[in-house]
Amino acid sequence: MLRTALKPRWLVLLVLALGLATVMAGLGQWQLDRARENSRREAVQAAASRPAVPLTELLAPRRSFTNAQADRPVTVTGRWDAAHQLLVDGRYLDGVRGWWVLTPLVLGDGSAVAVVRGWVPSPTDPAADPGAVGGGDVQVAGVLRPGEPPVDREPGAGTGLPPGQLDGVDLTQLVQRWPQKLYTGYVVLTGQVSGPASGQGAAAAVPRLVPPTAPSNQSVAWQNLSYALQWFVFAVFLLLLWYRLVRDDHLGRLPATAARPAGPEQNGPRPEPGAGPRPESVSDSPVDRGAQP
Repeated sequence: MLRTALKPRWLVLLVLALGLATVMAGLGQWQLDRARENSRREAVQAAASRPAVPLTELLAPRRSFTNAQADRPVTVTGRWDAAHQLLVDGRYLDGVRGWWVLTPLVLGDGSAVAVVRGWVPSPTDPAADPGAVGGGDVQVAGVLRPGEPPVDREPGAGTGLPPGQLDGVDLTQLVQRWPQKLYTGYVVLTGQVSGPASGQGAAAAVPRLVPPTAPSNQSVAWQNLSYALQWFVFAVFLLLLWYRLVRDDHLGRLPATAARPAGPEQNGPRPEPGAGPRPESVSDSPVDRGAQP
């Protein structure tokens, strides 16, 4: 069968089939990306449409975090603890790598919640300076997120980052660095409701807000997913069709006309053997008939 597959016509057809299958697979991947993007957008819009609730009504310090509490808009009142501010490395915004500014917000009962105040492109950015954090009580709004899982590393190994930096919003690390009783989630700041502005010249010293991310229980856009599966099925079917044609040719199942080269039939019907104008016999000639006695 390999010899049959190496025939020029099947090789040409294979190249065409592979090209079309590649295009179809690309369209399927594009539909998958659209499914994820549409799901993310819908989930973010649905989460943002829910009314904000006070954090203290939703969760308590050192209480276990549940899925029902994730991605809820919340409000929190307290004061910033700028002395314990940290930077979270490896965070991207608009394709640029930078740092999250993570500041504890101390509530009236002495507990604290980690708040992502925004993003900075460099640890030396003025907005990352703890002195840029305003004093006094503030009320902020944000989205409650579960703590990030610890980074997998060797036992006893450190983060390898400079002092004051983390590689994730890991509550097990925050407990070792912050003295307050901590909430088991963190808040991504979306705005300040009330209270004094941050620092002096706040407009130039405020980190960029982090856009809301998709909820952790995000579903899939089934319509785009079905389109993606259809394109993948078409690509596989095209390759199977080529294999079927080659196999049938190898087994002699293809119609004879499929492999017969063009012949003189294209210029008209072939004359029957012996057909053609019949010459008159000598006995049929009128002259000969008249010469007979």
